[in-house]
Amino acid sequence: MPAASLALALRAARTAASAAACALLALPAAAADAPRAAQPVLVLAAFPSADRTDKRAVDLVAAHVRPLGVRLQIVRPDAPRPALQRLLPDARALAEAWDARGVLWIDAGSKGELVLYVVERDGDQVYGRRIPVAPGQTATALESLANIAGAVAEELREGHVAGMTRVDVAAAAPDTASLTPEAVPAPAAPPRTPDDAPPRPRAPAALQQGARREPGRLPTLALLAGYSGANFSGEAPWQSAAALRASWAPVDRAVFGLGYELVPSTSVGDERFAFDLVRHPVSTSGQLRFRLPLGLDLQVGARASVDVVQRVPQGSAQSSAPPAQEPLRAPLPRPLPGYPPPPPWMWPPRATWPRMTPRQLPPPETQTDVLFSVAPVAELGYPLTPWLRLKTMLGVDVLLTRPDASMHPGLALQPDPVRILAGMGLELGVALPSPPAAAGAR
Repeated sequence: MPAASLALALRAARTAASAAACALLALPAAAADAPRAAQPVLVLAAFPSADRTDKRAVDLVAAHVRPLGVRLQIVRPDAPRPALQRLLPDARALAEAWDARGVLWIDAGSKGELVLYVVERDGDQVYGRRIPVAPGQTATALESLANIAGAVAEELREGHVAGMTRVDVAAAAPDTASLTPEAVPAPAAPPRTPDDAPPRPRAPAALQQGARREPGRLPTLALLAGYSGANFSGEAPWQSAAALRASWAPVDRAVFGLGYELVPSTSVGDERFAFDLVRHPVSTSGQLRFRLPLGLDLQVGARASVDVVQRVPQGSAQSSAPPAQEPLRAPLPRPLPGYPPPPPWMWPPRATWPRMTPRQLPPPETQTDVLFSVAPVAELGYPLTPWLRLKTMLGVDVLLTRPDASMHPGLALQPDPVRILAGMGLELGVALPSPPAAAGAR
C-alpha cells in the first residue's frame, strides 16, 4: 500500500476518534442547557371520538402550532366527555400541572361539528369556536380548526386571547347522556377573604384516571461509548474494543452514525516469527428506528466498515535468520599403502568446497492492508433517564476484501470471511425541536 494512502487513512481514523471524544465532552453541556432554553408551554387536550377524528385533529393542530415557537404538551383523556361546567376547572388544573400558559381543548365527539375550547392559565372564562362539518367535508373542517388553533396559540404566547367567543358555561345544559358520576358539577366553594391563600387546583378526574401523555421524541443527536467485540481470524479468534459512535436522526425514523473502535494490538505468531496485529476500524451506519412498548426502541439497518490493518514484526522476528555457516573444506586424500603422499603441487592441502545450505529468507517488514466489509445490524435501546439510554447491538459482518498474501510467510494472516459482531454501551442524546413536516407526520 502506498505510504501516502496509509498516512491519509491513519489520519482519518485519528480525526474520527478526536471528533467523537470532543462530542462526548460537549454533549452533557448541551443536554444541561436544553431545559434553560425551554419555550412557552401549551397543553393540547382532546376528548376521544368513535371515528378517531380526535387523533387526526390533534396531529393537524400540532403541526400548525409547533412552528410558532411554543412547546406543545399533548394529553388524551381516556374518560368520556364531561359536562361543559367541568371544563374550566379541569383546564386550569392541566395548565397548573404542566406550567402552561393555556389549554386548547378539542371536542370531536359531537355529530356535525368540531369545537375548540380555550382556557387561559388562572383565567375565569372559557372561549370557544364551533366549526360545522358538512357531509364528506371532514378534512376541510379539520384544516379550519387547525388554522384557528394556530392563531389562538399565537395569542396565548403573547399572553391574552382576543379573537375567540366567550362561552356561557353557567347557562349551558349538561349532556346527561355522556356524564359519569365524577363529571357531575361540584357545589360552589364558599367565598374566601383577600387574606386567604388561593387553593392549589387539583388535577382533573380525566387526567387522574388514565390520561396518557404523548410519547417524547427519541434522541436527535447522540453519542455512544461502550464495548464491542468480534471474531477476526484464526490467529486472533476474538478481539475486544472500546467503541465510540456519533449519530444524527434528521427524522424520528431514520438514524445515521459514524463510529470508531479502539482495538488493542494483539501479538500473533511463534518463537521464530511473531508480529503485532494493529487495527483502526472506522464505520458508517444507516438504520430505521421503531418505537416499542415501555419506552424501548429498535434500530435495524446496515453498516459499512473500513479497517486499516497493520502487521508489525517484532524485534526477535526481524533478526531470526539463521547465521551464516563456514564453507566446507575438503580433507586430504588418504595415501595408499606403500606409496608416498602426493606432493603439494598435485593436491591442494586445504582445498575448499561449497556447502549446500537452505535458502535464507529476508527479514520481514511491516505490512499494511485496508479491508472493507458490510454488516446487517440490529440495536435495542432502553431508557435509563430522559437523556441516557442503554444500547445493545448484534450483527453479522461480511468481509469484501482480503489481505495481501504475497509477503513474508511469517506475516501470514487469514481473516474470517464472516464475523459475528456484539456490543453494549451507554448513549447520551438530546432531542431537538421537530420541523413542521416531521411534527405533522407523527
